Amino acid sequence: MNNLATFAALVSAVGLLSYVPSANPKDTISAGRPAQIIVRVHSTDKGLRIELESPKYKTDDFKRSDANFALAELKLYEGGDCQIIEVFDDRAPLSAITEVSEMSINAGFKDIRPFVYWHKTGRMAQVQLGPPIKFSMNPEKIERRLEKER
Repeated sequence: MNNLATFAALVSAVGLLSYVPSANPKDTISAGRPAQIIVRVHSTDKGLRIELESPKYKTDDFKRSDANFALAELKLYEGGDCQIIEVFDDRAPLSAITEVSEMSINAGFKDIRPFVYWHKTGRMAQVQLGPPIKFSMNPEKIERRLEKER
């Protein structure tokens, strides 16, 4: 009986010791990945509304004028290298992409990734902005430009 009690105590001790809590809880970011701040932009009757969300800090809807301050505050709060994921509703004006990206740059963020979300299909795609190119609706200007390049 004594051996059986010792064996039971040993099995329960090994069972307790084998339980190790997760070294990376759900609310922390792994060491290799930067923190991500999600910026959702949608259009309402009163203009653009901007929602901000980060792992440590949750915020409400902001008007365009208040979003600048909120992004700067998030930069101070999050610190380090943060990635901005901007998700634009397809019903928002196209100019919102550059406006919100400019706000993020002014707040001090460097890794900014804009996406467009199509509400009817539920799909989204990343927007890649390149250098501006010359364009004209006037065919004569296009022909002159082509002749200059030759």
